[in-house]
Amino acid sequence: MITHRGNAQEWFLHLTIIIVAIYFVFALLPTVLPIYKWIYISALLVVLALDGYFVMTKRNSLMRINRIILYYLGAIVLLILAIFYVSKVVVFTDVYGFEGLLKEHLHTAKYIFFFISFAQPILLPIPEAVTIPGASAVFGPGVAAAIAFPGTLLGISVMFFAARYGGRKFIFKFIKEQQLEKYQQYVSKNETLIMFLLFIIPILPDEIICVGAGIGQVSPKRFLLIASISKFFTATMLAYSVELAERLSLTPPQLMFGFSAIFIILFGITTISKRFLSKERGL
Repeated sequence: MITHRGNAQEWFLHLTIIIVAIYFVFALLPTVLPIYKWIYISALLVVLALDGYFVMTKRNSLMRINRIILYYLGAIVLLILAIFYVSKVVVFTDVYGFEGLLKEHLHTAKYIFFFISFAQPILLPIPEAVTIPGASAVFGPGVAAAIAFPGTLLGISVMFFAARYGGRKFIFKFIKEQQLEKYQQYVSKNETLIMFLLFIIPILPDEIICVGAGIGQVSPKRFLLIASISKFFTATMLAYSVELAERLSLTPPQLMFGFSAIFIILFGITTISKRFLSKERGL
C-alpha cells in the first residue's frame, strides 16, 4: 500500500520531470511557436496541480493515472526534440559537412558527436564512414574512437532491446519489412559470424541488424559481445582511417571499401573451406 510519504515523494519526482520538460521546451526548442509551448506548459501544470490534490486526499489510484499522463507528455517533448535535432544535424551536415558541424559548435562538439553516434543505429541516416573520420579530423583519432564506440554500442543496445520487447508491430514503424527479410536471408545458416560481418561491412544498416537479432534467437549476452567486438574494430579503424588513407593516398571511403573487400574474401575462403572439409569427412 502506498503511504502518504510515498505519494509526496512521487509528487516531487513529477515536479522534477515537469521542470526538466519546461526547460527543454524553452531552451532547446526555439522554433516552436509560443502558443504551442504555453499549451504544453499548461497541461504540465494541470498535472502538477492534480498531483498535489491527490496527495492531500490520498487518492493513490488517481495518482498512478496522473503518472501515466505525465510520461506521455514527457515522451511527446522527447520525440519533438529528437525530430528537431536529427533534422538539424542532417541539414547542417548536407550543407557544411560533418566536420564543419563539429567545428561550428566546438564547445559542445564532443556531446554532439556522442549523441549522433548513439542515434545512428536508431534513426539517424548518416553512416559511420562519414561521422567518425569527420570527428577524427576535429578531435584526433583516439578521442573520436573513444566517443564513437560507447555511443554506438549504447544505441545498438537500445535498438536490440526495443525489438526484443517491443514486438514486430513496434519495430515495423522504424524499419521496412523487406530489409528485415534480407537480414534473415543473410543469417539463415551462421547467424553469429554473419552478424559480426554485417556490423563491419556496410551491407545493411545497423538498425536492421539490431532488430533482426532482437526478434531472433540471439541471446542478449552473445549479441552484446558480437556488437562490442565489431564496433570497437570499426570505430578504431574509421577513426585512424584519415591518417592511414593519407599515407596510402586513398580517401577514407576507399579505405573502408578495401577492408570490406578483404573481409568478404576471407569469409568466402572460410565458407568454401568448411564445405570442402565437411564433404571430405562425409566421404
